[in-house]
Formats: sequence, structure tokens, C-alpha cells
Amino acid sequence: MFGFKFGQKKFPYLERDQTVYAALRDGASSPIDDGDVEEKSSDARAASTTRTRFWRATIVILLLTTNLFTLVVLFATKHLSARIDAKEPIYTPQSWARVEELPEKYTRFNWWTEYSDKNFTETDALWENINPAHGFIAMDRQWAKARHWPDSMHLPSDPSKNVYLLEAYHLLHCVGVIRKSFWQSVHGEELYYNPPHAGHCIDMLRQYVMCKADNTPLYLFGDDTAGDEQYRKCNNWDVLRDFATDHSACYRDTPLDVDPDTFPLGDHFGYCDGGHDGMSEGERRGNWKHGVVFEGPA
Repeated sequence: MFGFKFGQKKFPYLERDQTVYAALRDGASSPIDDGDVEEKSSDARAASTTRTRFWRATIVILLLTTNLFTLVVLFATKHLSARIDAKEPIYTPQSWARVEELPEKYTRFNWWTEYSDKNFTETDALWENINPAHGFIAMDRQWAKARHWPDSMHLPSDPSKNVYLLEAYHLLHCVGVIRKSFWQSVHGEELYYNPPHAGHCIDMLRQYVMCKADNTPLYLFGDDTAGDEQYRKCNNWDVLRDFATDHSACYRDTPLDVDPDTFPLGDHFGYCDGGHDGMSEGERRGNWKHGVVFEGPA
């Protein structure tokens, strides 16, 4: 009845839209902006990669620096600890007198020397020639205080200086006292030093031996001459003598012909010895080989 003829020409608005659509990306752009987005994404990825590499390099450098610093600190601590352990014990009393170390030398010990020879005329003269008073020194009081040296009597001629006696010379005095008392007792002579004095000296030597605890191994041959002619590591006596000479208190012991109980303290001073202490290492005596008398060449 009614004849409607649908066709593309009569109804152009009914033609199918052939346009191809693409989904929006994150709802922020259209397909027309794809090129810009891809370019921007590429730049972002490059920037992100650069930042990542930077932080990785930074972390590696920090780790290397930290490790290197740790190694340096450990090495320095170990080195410092070794130096401290070698020079001083963990605990050092504040009253301990700080002194400089003497240079060392190697010396051979002889079982017999002229100091122990049977020729008493020569031997007695050598021992009487030893001057332990050379060890009395006078040092500036402020200099001594800075080195923790204990306070001491003042030099009579100069109150700004303290008087000290070096330990080695004190022990020399004690060895002389013991020797003199021994031979006077053997020969039945009157003792010059009272027995308590000699007893003190013997005990001082005992304490000194314990203090030094010398661990030098001495060789033996079953002839009671341990370590004869063996080298020992010693402090240089010449350096000690020179130090005492440079700082001499010009002190002298009580003269042998004077009663020591009535000799005034002030009369000990004012007598400089010119650097003389009468000490020498001694020469080897006797026809000895490892302490045994022998005939013929060595």
C-alpha cells in the first residue's frame, strides 16, 4: 500500500559511519596526540634511567668510601695500640718519672775481668776508682715536673733545680758496698759500712733483677760459667755518663777518712768530677774457654 524504498541516496543520513575509532589513553588524549605521548614517554624513561644510574653510582661510591675509611681506622688503631703496648703498660702511674730511652749496644759478658782478678792490689784500686757520685744530677724544677719526675731536694747553690740520683749509679754504689763488706768480712777486718747498709743494697739488687726480668737465654756447658762471652743487648753506658756529666750536681761521696755520720750534707756539693765515673766494661782475664781453663790455642 505504501511503498517506501529505502536507499543510500534517498536517506543519506542512514549511511553507516566508516570512521575507525581508537580508545582514549587514560582519558587524557585522543589518537591525534599519540605521537606526542610516545615522545614524552621516551624522554621520561631516559630521565628515569639516568636518575637510576646516578643513584646506583652514588651508593657504590659511598660504600667504597665507607669501607676504605673503616680499613684506615682499623689499621691506625692497630698500629697505635701496638706502639702503646710496646712502650707502656695499660696502666701507668702518674708518679712514674718519664725518661728518654737510651741507645742500645751489644756487649759480650766475660766470666772474669780485671774487676774480679785475684790480684787484689789492682782489683781494689779499680773498684775504689769507681765514682757512683757521678750519678747525682741537678735538673730544672719545671722541666722535671713536666716529665712527672718527683719533687726532690733543691740544689744548695740554685733553688730552681732539683737534685736526683740516677738509678744505675745508685746500684753501682750498692755493688761497691757489698763487695767491700764481703772482703772485709773474709779478711776479718772492721766493716766500713754497717750491716744494715749492706743488707739494703743486697735487697735493692734483688728488686732490680725482678724489675728488669732479663730473659736472655744463656748457653751452658756444665762448668758453672753460663753465658761466658755471650752477647747481651745493653743500654749505652757512655750516653748515660755524658747525660750525668752535662747535668752534674757536682756532688761527692763522703771521704773515706771522714765519719759519714758527722759529715754535713752541704759539704757534699761543690766538687765537680770533670765527667769521671771510673767505669769501663773490663777486659777478659784468664785462659778460659767457656769458663774452663785450657792449654794451647783457642
